[in-house]
Amino acid sequence: MSRLDDIHPQRWEREGRVVVTDPTLIDAEAVQRYLASGRQSPGIPIEVVRSFIANSVNFGLFTGAPETGAPMVGYARVVTDFAAFAYLGDVFLLDDTVRGQGVGSWMMDCVFAHPDLQNLRRWMLMCGERPVEWYKRYGFTEPGRPGFALHRTDRDIYLRAAAAGTSDGI
Repeated sequence: MSRLDDIHPQRWEREGRVVVTDPTLIDAEAVQRYLASGRQSPGIPIEVVRSFIANSVNFGLFTGAPETGAPMVGYARVVTDFAAFAYLGDVFLLDDTVRGQGVGSWMMDCVFAHPDLQNLRRWMLMCGERPVEWYKRYGFTEPGRPGFALHRTDRDIYLRAAAAGTSDGI
């Protein structure tokens, strides 16, 4: 049994917008379209997106109540052991018209307010150059010593799997 099975979906509302963690309300197709069209996960299959939604703590930002069909305009997810470590990934706004209104910052506030994500010793994320300063507002810093944070990334894994006709990228 996964610890994810024990957490209760959270909901925050502000100025008509809603952030939810219920994975059944996350628009997997919107997440997949956004990630597949980007540089980090070109060609990511919907099956992979559905799998990481099922195995992460998700944060969907909506223009209103998602239960009534309000569109999702932002997304973030946390991969964690719920004890000491969390990886924050796939943080984005789908709609450029909401940028600069503080909704992305509010979604991040919701991430850090989630009751099941308190008292974690280490949070990590990887991002492009542009948002580094924005993440520093949340206490993230760049490693101060060489070799401290290493990563291995295969950006073309989904494209190769699709070309080979396999689902090896899952």
